[in-house]
Amino acid sequence: MSAPHVLLGRVPWTSAGPVTDEQRAFVDTVAERWGDAGLGVSPVDAQGRLSGPFDLMAASPVVGAAVLALASSFRDGQLSPAEREVAILAVADLDDSPYMRAGHEPLLRAAGVERIPAEGPCAVVHDVAVELCRTGDLCDATFERAVAELGWPRLQEVVWLVGHYRSLATAQRVARIPDPTAQGG
Repeated sequence: MSAPHVLLGRVPWTSAGPVTDEQRAFVDTVAERWGDAGLGVSPVDAQGRLSGPFDLMAASPVVGAAVLALASSFRDGQLSPAEREVAILAVADLDDSPYMRAGHEPLLRAAGVERIPAEGPCAVVHDVAVELCRTGDLCDATFERAVAELGWPRLQEVVWLVGHYRSLATAQRVARIPDPTAQGG
């Protein structure tokens, strides 16, 4: 009789049991590169298991590595840290992703923003992210405002960022990743 699977939400908790060499390398990479990223939720728990979306990525380490590489690339993009976190938190709110919200709220505060301003680049980024989440597109007025305020390259970055974090939110929703704040961290 095999040992029962430990579940993370409604899926097998990959890093809570035996792992392949590739999965172990992925777990180690997450611990090294993301463990000290300032996220509000640690990607590695006290038992050395990956949490939330990080564990979901470990099920397929090749894909997981690509997902993390894309997430990392936004750090080197043209958006400010505040603009980036505003977009991510808009996705977290509209796609109901408590893990994402808990992980990124501290990063927004660290970027010097306590709440979304009514005007300026962060407000435009927020409006773009909300409209993309709600409709999957931008109306002409939002598009023109965003190009005027952010420029085309930065707007394009917001579009890619929102799409990437929506995919993360979808994966977490399908897996039923629990709210880390409801579990006491």
